[in-house]
Amino acid sequence: MKSLSVLSALLLPAILGACNPAPNAPEPIVPPPHVPEVSGSATADDVPAPPAADSTLSLTTFEPTTVEIYCSFHRPSQDGVLGERLFITEIAGVPAPAAIGLEGEPVTLKEVSKTEADGAEIWTYRNDERPVEIELRLKEVEQGMEYRNYTGTIRISDPVDASAINIEGSCGV
Repeated sequence: MKSLSVLSALLLPAILGACNPAPNAPEPIVPPPHVPEVSGSATADDVPAPPAADSTLSLTTFEPTTVEIYCSFHRPSQDGVLGERLFITEIAGVPAPAAIGLEGEPVTLKEVSKTEADGAEIWTYRNDERPVEIELRLKEVEQGMEYRNYTGTIRISDPVDASAINIEGSCGV
């Protein structure tokens, strides 16, 4: 996909110049198209496979746009150091809005459902503008007076079916 963007960036000025050429402008140098070497018996009818689904979107760490955080989930701690934050919910709102880091950018989410299956809580959140759907599978590991600690997984479930990432975190004040 990146090579297509580079090729477009190189060809766009040449195309625009052909539509409205400047007087005495030097001719643009357009590189020859890249033709990959093909081994075996490939034909013109062969269509290359699309990139792997989970390589197109990835959950990343992000800086929340609020300090009013109720639930916060991150990659598992290692040697007492918290992992990258991947998911939060806010205090205000019923249901409370949530956010993730998607390719380094914060993306707000709305709750779709909270269910239980096989001893785990399953939380589903969605952003219709992006569009992206996130699924958390959580098991409660500790409960206090005003908090709950969880371990589980988070994954992008739509538009791709990405691999699950281990997470831990808590909800409470």
